[in-house]
Amino acid sequence: MIPNPEIPPAPRARAVLVPGVKPVFTYVILAVTCLVYLGQVIFGDAFTFYGVKINQNILAGEYWRLITPIFFHASLLHIFFNMYALYNIGRVIEPPLGYARFLMIYFFSGVAGGFASFLLTPSYSLGASGAIFGLIGALAVFLLRHKRLLGPVGRSMLTNVLFIIVMNLAISFSPGIDLWGHVGGLTAGAALAWLLGPEWKLAVDPYTGTPHAVDRHPFSRRLPLAFFLILVCYLAALWLLVR
Repeated sequence: MIPNPEIPPAPRARAVLVPGVKPVFTYVILAVTCLVYLGQVIFGDAFTFYGVKINQNILAGEYWRLITPIFFHASLLHIFFNMYALYNIGRVIEPPLGYARFLMIYFFSGVAGGFASFLLTPSYSLGASGAIFGLIGALAVFLLRHKRLLGPVGRSMLTNVLFIIVMNLAISFSPGIDLWGHVGGLTAGAALAWLLGPEWKLAVDPYTGTPHAVDRHPFSRRLPLAFFLILVCYLAALWLLVR
């Protein structure tokens, strides 16, 4: 077939890379959490006791117990599954979020999960599950927000992530698992990702015609909102603890 010179060739598709960072803090958190568990193995229950969420101790003023459970785990199997999940999810979501957003979502989700557990269940709890659920929620929001930019691959990933969320929430109803810690972490992570997360849009360089991604929600512009949210949550938590 002889090509018609009057018909211009179809433009070639160009891949547009979304800027990202290396997943440094995913590995840092994983390493620190494993070191804490090593401390649990070496020093036993006397060390582990100080990291568990215990409602009556929190009411007595030991507020660090809303944070320390993120690093403590009940068994080798428990930490294995949590760190395996962190390794897989963190390497995907940390690069597009950036370091500040990633750390804020991870730790804020962990604390939110612990606080939801404190308010809604008297059971002891520990583990990074709430923080990891926060990362899963943030990943779902990122994929939903960028489903047009990411195309079929992004939509397929979103379907898989939603399936993972549903399955893990269903498992969370099992005895001995902190359902409200998971729900609290998931909710906090998704909300923070929606309010503070990046929003990449396609733009074209007016001089070269090269497409590139532009963040409509740079974190530097979101810092006042981030500080406001932290302050509001802190005051609300303080009011609930001392009332």
